Amino acid sequence: MAYDPTALDRLSSVVPPSASPIFGTRSWDEVFRVLDLRLPSDYIAFIERYGGCEFARWLSVFDFRTLTDEQLAHIPEWMDYYRDLREDSPEDFRLAMWPEPGGFFQWGSTIDGDAMGWMTVGKPEEWPIMIVARHHDEDSPVQETMTEWLVGWASGARFGSWAFSAGSEEHPLICEARD
Repeated sequence: MAYDPTALDRLSSVVPPSASPIFGTRSWDEVFRVLDLRLPSDYIAFIERYGGCEFARWLSVFDFRTLTDEQLAHIPEWMDYYRDLREDSPEDFRLAMWPEPGGFFQWGSTIDGDAMGWMTVGKPEEWPIMIVARHHDEDSPVQETMTEWLVGWASGARFGSWAFSAGSEEHPLICEARD
C-alpha cells in the first residue's frame, strides 16, 4: 500500500473539510518523538487538510498534535479495556494493542464506542486498517490506507450509506471540526 494523494481528493469531493478546521500546533516530529512512533503519510496529509474532525456526527478522527505531552503519554492506556477483555477471554480477544509489537493503534472512534486504527505491522505506509467494534467479533484487517477506508465508508461503497447521507438529519454526511 503506497500513499495515494488522490484518495484525499476523492474524500474531499464526497465530504468537504470543515469551513473552520481546528489544527494542532505541535510539529509532527515532536508527536513522533513523544509517541516513539511514526504515523502514516496519508494520515498526516488528511489531518493537514481536515484537522481533528467528526464525520456525520458519528466518526471522529484525532489530531494528535492537539494533545499535551501528558495526554500523548497516556495513549498506550486507551485500549486497556480491550487488554482486560483479552486477559479474561484470550480466544475471543486476540489482538495485540500498541505499544505491544504489531499492536492496534487508534486514530479515531465512533459515538457507539468502536475504535478505528491501524495494526502497526511493518512500515507505517503498510499498516492495515482495523476496527475494534464494541458489539461484535473482530473483523479482519483491511489493506487500505486510512483515507481510502474513509472514502469507501463515506461514499457508501464499504457499508450501506442509508444512515449517513446529505439528507439525514440525525447523521448528515458532513465534516465538523472537533476541538
